[in-house]
Amino acid sequence: MPRRPSPLPPPLGDTFSVRAAREAGVTGARLRARDLESPFSGVRRLRKPDEVPQDHDDSPTAACARVATARLVSTAHAYGTVMSEEAFFCHVTAAAIWGLPLPLRVLRMESRSSPTGTRGERPIDVGVRLPRRGPRVSGVRTHRLAGELLSVREVGGRRVTSPATTWAQLAEELTVDELIIVGDAIVHQPRGRNAIKGAPGSGLATLDQLAAAATAGRRTGVEKLRQALPHIRAGSMSPPETQLRLAATRAGLPEPALDFDVLDPSGAMIGFTELAYPRWMILIEFEGDHHRVSRAQWDRDIEKHARCVELGWNVLRFTGRHVYPTPEPAVARIRAALVRAGWHPGPEPRIAR
Repeated sequence: MPRRPSPLPPPLGDTFSVRAAREAGVTGARLRARDLESPFSGVRRLRKPDEVPQDHDDSPTAACARVATARLVSTAHAYGTVMSEEAFFCHVTAAAIWGLPLPLRVLRMESRSSPTGTRGERPIDVGVRLPRRGPRVSGVRTHRLAGELLSVREVGGRRVTSPATTWAQLAEELTVDELIIVGDAIVHQPRGRNAIKGAPGSGLATLDQLAAAATAGRRTGVEKLRQALPHIRAGSMSPPETQLRLAATRAGLPEPALDFDVLDPSGAMIGFTELAYPRWMILIEFEGDHHRVSRAQWDRDIEKHARCVELGWNVLRFTGRHVYPTPEPAVARIRAALVRAGWHPGPEPRIAR
């Protein structure tokens, strides 16, 4: 049996530069061991199997996208050990670092070979301010960017374009609906302890900041940004919820309330739901897999739904399977519930010819 490689000095972590390893006393033979890979010259990373992060989404494509996103972040972290001080991560790589939902197609490798030798990876996006020239490294796509189009922050010791700047840059590759999904994720105001609703402006950026980034200068895809902006909402908690909302409103249904608090007659909190039509007493619950595998969550859901029904709410429950590959069946259920509750659809919208 092959001998197991000797442990590496703990301060190096899972990804490190060859220079740092040499300074820590690691030998050349250890740096060539098969448990390490070299995503870039002068960099080593421990080989690890890909893991699918848990999320609210049941879509196999979305699960693959999460794996690809995690891999892209890992590769960016590896390059960050040798990246110059004036450079920064941008575009799709910055979006991955910020944890934004990205479609699988933009995460796929665009050339036939990748820096890690693994098919299906995308080159990392590295930016520099004009007139500087960026790195010429295999596996790195360089972007030379005008200063007025940029806002750069530091994340985990790495320079990354701000969420608003990153969103505007994504117009080069994303569709309008994909920009809405990413925009929703950026402006989302996460709930705090005891499910207290997030304060305005508590997201990664505000809608005003997205609008400012879209109009900061001449950008590729600016028309898509303008089309997306009016449809971005702070209350959406996941891509399936955004897609269901968009499908419902485009089908002529009223726009639902998002991240809605359900209260009892005394004003006490029963819980909150992803989408709601308070006027028609309809709650829409989007059940991710954690609702099924967590016994505590499952018990809370049953109690919450029973209490809502007692108070006269109609609770519609959906999973990712009701949104992918098409949300039309879910929209039909919502429409039927609205009609039963007394909603009357208006005239059919005119279609521009």
